[in-house]
Amino acid sequence: MTSIDGPRLVRPDEFDEMMSLLDRYFAYERGGMAARLPHAYDEATPENHAIVRKDGDIVSHVGAIPQTLTVGEENEIECWGVSGVTTDKRHRGNGYMTQLLEFWLDRMAEEGVALADLGGNRQRYAHFGWEQAGREHRYTIRERSFEGSTGAGTITTYEGGDEQVETLRELHGDEPYRVSRGRERSRTVFGQRGLETLLYESGGDTAYLSLTRESRERTITEFGGAAQGIESLIAHLFSAYDVDSLTAIVPPRHPRNPEFRRHSRSWSVSEHRKLNVRDLRTVLTCFADQMEARWLRRAGTPSGRVTLSLEAESEGVELVYDQDGITVEAYDGAPDVRRERGAMAGLLFGMPDREAELKADYPVFETVFPLDFFIWPTDRV
Repeated sequence: MTSIDGPRLVRPDEFDEMMSLLDRYFAYERGGMAARLPHAYDEATPENHAIVRKDGDIVSHVGAIPQTLTVGEENEIECWGVSGVTTDKRHRGNGYMTQLLEFWLDRMAEEGVALADLGGNRQRYAHFGWEQAGREHRYTIRERSFEGSTGAGTITTYEGGDEQVETLRELHGDEPYRVSRGRERSRTVFGQRGLETLLYESGGDTAYLSLTRESRERTITEFGGAAQGIESLIAHLFSAYDVDSLTAIVPPRHPRNPEFRRHSRSWSVSEHRKLNVRDLRTVLTCFADQMEARWLRRAGTPSGRVTLSLEAESEGVELVYDQDGITVEAYDGAPDVRRERGAMAGLLFGMPDREAELKADYPVFETVFPLDFFIWPTDRV
């Protein structure tokens, strides 16, 4: 008789067995997942991982990693990252992935988590409420296209020292859109396998680049600091490393976009992540400052209000807008706009052409959406 145990949280004594399953399907090397994503796969946090056992063996896993997104100068929102969705190939088709995802969605509801993030296949996860969200710019830089030069500063390689960690934390803390990091998470993130970080210092100017290090075509997955420092670091890579090309992943509206564009052979804009809107009012409240800033820049701002809600949710949200700004309020009547979770994520965070007809009916949506957020590749789970 078949014995099923789960879905449930993994126990500390089961962590190694769980990692063996994940390494088999994702890392292709022993210890690979823990080394490449140490901020997600830490044996000290088994509460972030759920499993199903069948006849004594762990056959399925889904992780949910707590994250806090920083949006603007002061606003923060909980956004758990779903990670390591896998079922042993011999046991697929039994609904274990669905059970584990629903386990975590229920847990997020209990904890009041407003957003959930993942990076998997859109069609696979659309049924559960995830949709393409956000944008990222990708710049391809080759030595021939690069127009910069090495400055007079000092360039060092990150080795994990306390002073280097604090410098990186300070520079990354200036980014308006990011996953919040404490000191130890910063040390863990910059210490992940396959990542190299270079730091620049000249007088009072500092900068850094983090990039992949396992091929001649490297990807800049994080950067920060002075423009001259970033340019000097790129020049150093082309002069001292065996590098064919660099691909830089850059947030939308980032002040360094013009510099990366100037040095690039080509560039593109692509969809960033997939989001699942779990708490609409909390999401819009967190992004209210961003919406208001855009609204007030609009010429001849009219006054009005529009109500939104998630499908099957009894309480909605009212956006009230006028020449003084935008406010977000609770609303319990019939909404003007009702959408399932995925469609709501598309409206709020999708590409600008999403819901074009709706935006024509409600110009405030065209002005304030899509909302900007960014999860740097170094933080992804």
